[in-house]
Amino acid sequence: MLTAVPYLGKEQSRPDGDMPLGHYYTKLLTDPYHHTNRNVTTDNWFTSVPLVQDLYDNCEMTLVGTIRGIKKEAPAQMKDTSSRELGSSAFLFTDALTLVSYVPTTSKKKKNVLLLSSMHSSPSLGQTGKPVIVEFYNKTKGGVDAFDQMSAIYSCGRCINRWPMCIFYGMIYIPVYRN
Repeated sequence: MLTAVPYLGKEQSRPDGDMPLGHYYTKLLTDPYHHTNRNVTTDNWFTSVPLVQDLYDNCEMTLVGTIRGIKKEAPAQMKDTSSRELGSSAFLFTDALTLVSYVPTTSKKKKNVLLLSSMHSSPSLGQTGKPVIVEFYNKTKGGVDAFDQMSAIYSCGRCINRWPMCIFYGMIYIPVYRN
């Protein structure tokens, strides 16, 4: 973990009250890295077209993340898997963004995986047959998954309702994972 901000529920004191929470917190947490040409990998709670465009245009950062099929930014053609084969990919491009729709080969109900990227600009497939964007996402999301897993297993925290104590316990056991 490089930085943290306690989430205390919907804040009334946010500078831009119209900005979605995922967008606000992603920009806040990545602020020390703006204009460093780094990439951010996010899950579907944080990923949105306005966020990806904002990071790309104003912060000189790229983002790769999964996007929910229910979001208005995902076109209906990219969500429809009825006429698609298992293992197939569909790409959609704008000037700076790439949206990929991938139907995994292990999917029984033709599950659809949607990923949005400002880092990738070509419809490339990797050696496994998956889109390069999917392979990159799977490779870079592992740090968050490992951190979450270790936090759940090795917690010294207690069930309490006071957020300062949660922060205190977090400060104690987070450095343990870095060793």
